[in-house]
Amino acid sequence: MKIENTKFEIDITINKLIAAFDNINNSLDSHEEEMKDLLIKNDHKDFNNMSLMLSEVHAIECIGKNQLTNSTFIAKELNMTKGAISKITSKLLKKKLIKGNHLENNKKEIYYTLTAQGKEVFKIHEILHKIEHEKFVKILSKYDKEGLSIINSFLDDLISEL
Repeated sequence: MKIENTKFEIDITINKLIAAFDNINNSLDSHEEEMKDLLIKNDHKDFNNMSLMLSEVHAIECIGKNQLTNSTFIAKELNMTKGAISKITSKLLKKKLIKGNHLENNKKEIYYTLTAQGKEVFKIHEILHKIEHEKFVKILSKYDKEGLSIINSFLDDLISEL
């Protein structure tokens, strides 16, 4: 009898996990829209015509958070191919959100920095992440230390197994 109850509880938990993952995926899908809304809300209407893709925003984030970022570094950070990063950086260069620079002693490698507009996109993206972080803080604040310890153990197991 106890095993059946445990199986039932496990099934309920799995269904809730699937629903949570679906919500997270839907949230990622709406990330681009939320980004556009924040840009407009912060008087950056000119970005609306750029139709920034999420991968472009993440490349901007990578460049904004790091110094001496080249295509190889961005590819590793974003777990993408160098070819994909090349396409993304080409688009960002055309949109004048980044600029390519060469080091004096290395004319072959291109290092990217953000333009003034790129820095604005970076700031807005940070605001979006802060808003998302606050949502998680609000949820997790409902739990005591023991509950958070259980959640962390579960997440550790989930990350290591998946």
